[in-house]
Amino acid sequence: MKYLQQFLLLMLFVFAGEAVHAAAPLPVPASIWGLCLLLGALLSGIVKLPQIEGVANFFLVIIPVLFVVPAVGVIEIFGDIKEIWPIMLGVIGITYLAAMASTGWLADWMIRIKDRRKRGRK
Repeated sequence: MKYLQQFLLLMLFVFAGEAVHAAAPLPVPASIWGLCLLLGALLSGIVKLPQIEGVANFFLVIIPVLFVVPAVGVIEIFGDIKEIWPIMLGVIGITYLAAMASTGWLADWMIRIKDRRKRGRK
C-alpha cells in the first residue's frame, strides 16, 4: 500500500505537469514541468523525500529496461542513418560530456551552499 501511495503522489505531479504544459505558452515538455513542480515541492517541504523514495528507487532500478525499446528502434533505422551516424555520435558525445560537467558543477555548488548553511548554524 505504501508504494501505491508513493506512485500516486508522483502521478499527481505528472498530471500537474500536463496541466501546466497545456496552460503555459512555452515550449517546455510536460514531464519537465512535472519534475520542476516536484522539485519545488521537495525543496519547500510540501513533499518529504520518504513520501516518494521507495518508488523513485524502484524507477532507478528499472531504468535500463526503459532504454531497450529506443535501442531497438535505432537498430531498425540504422540503414537510414548510416551516412550521418559519425556526426550523430559526435553530437551525442559532446552533449553527454556537457551534461556530465554541468551536473557535476551543479552538485558541487549545492554542496557548497549546504556546507555554508551548516557553518552558519553553528
